[in-house]
Amino acid sequence: MTDFTALLQQGNAWFFIPSAILLGALHGLEPGHSKTMMAAFIIAIKGTVRQAIMLGLAATVSHTAIVWLIAFGGMYISNKFTAESVEPWLQMISAAIILTTAVWMIWRTWRGEKLWQLEQGHHHSHDETRIIETTEGSIELSIDEEGTGPYWRLRTLGGTPWKAHHLSLITERESGDSQTFWFEEQNGDMLSTLPIPEPHDFQVRLTYSPDNDTQEYSVEFHEHDHHHSTPDGLDDSSQEYQDAHALAHANDIKRRFTTTKVTNFQILLFGLTGGLIPCPAAITVLLICIQLKALTLGATLVVCFSIGLALTLVSVGVGAAISIHQAAKRWSGFNSIARRAPYLSGMLIFAVGIYMGIHGYSALHH
Repeated sequence: MTDFTALLQQGNAWFFIPSAILLGALHGLEPGHSKTMMAAFIIAIKGTVRQAIMLGLAATVSHTAIVWLIAFGGMYISNKFTAESVEPWLQMISAAIILTTAVWMIWRTWRGEKLWQLEQGHHHSHDETRIIETTEGSIELSIDEEGTGPYWRLRTLGGTPWKAHHLSLITERESGDSQTFWFEEQNGDMLSTLPIPEPHDFQVRLTYSPDNDTQEYSVEFHEHDHHHSTPDGLDDSSQEYQDAHALAHANDIKRRFTTTKVTNFQILLFGLTGGLIPCPAAITVLLICIQLKALTLGATLVVCFSIGLALTLVSVGVGAAISIHQAAKRWSGFNSIARRAPYLSGMLIFAVGIYMGIHGYSALHH
């Protein structure tokens, strides 16, 4: 490090900026940067490229922020405060959040399977009922032909009840005709204000907009129990597991399918947690720059290092996301395997959390 200090004093370290980007990218390939865990998370949620980029950038931001916090904290709190002393505590905190995330992923997958089985039971008994899992809970959308029907009926099965004034429904037929329905509350359920014209063969787009948070879900209804395939080989009437959110995204991104909605906050939390382990090399470079009153240079080098790290982490996430969707398009049987993959991914992430927790605990007692 003496040579690097001399270069700083001579003002020649700016030549290290390209190298800092390269070293950051190579640093991301080293063990301990949550690449496997992040890829497993993307696979488990069948994430998009945008979500993969968000995950990688979040991990990079937290990785960079922790460098700054430790560097400045170490200067003001204690001269003996080092990355080695704080790392075990960060590992313990990260382990707790990662274990929670793993349990949530496994539970979410299990819940999705149960809702799918429930929906299949409804399909066998009555083909005009759909179970939809939403961010607030599960709902039942059906065509009620009793009384003066047929009308749309929406019922909350679990979670936060929906409000009729936030709800709308659009039917789209193969002919291109569409119709919008609004709802009113009746006896605890929500009933459409207009009857549903025959035939009941259309795609339904359900929109719920509470507090400027628009959610969309798509399902299909068919007049007869025939096989109706969506493009690229995804059969919505098959016995393969796919939920309403899958069909919603299929409309927007041409047959990309996913499981239940994962919020941006959950993705950011997982990414931020995955990047909490600091890099001693980056901290050391920043501290030297601060001590030599070259804060701007130190900040620039750390940012360049973080850019290289982001390139690696984002590439890993994007690679996982693209692999998932390419496999889904080229192999119709992939959906059956995909419904079990989140269990494996969740267990892998759980194992990483256990390992990280044990490693941090052991370091605290040495």
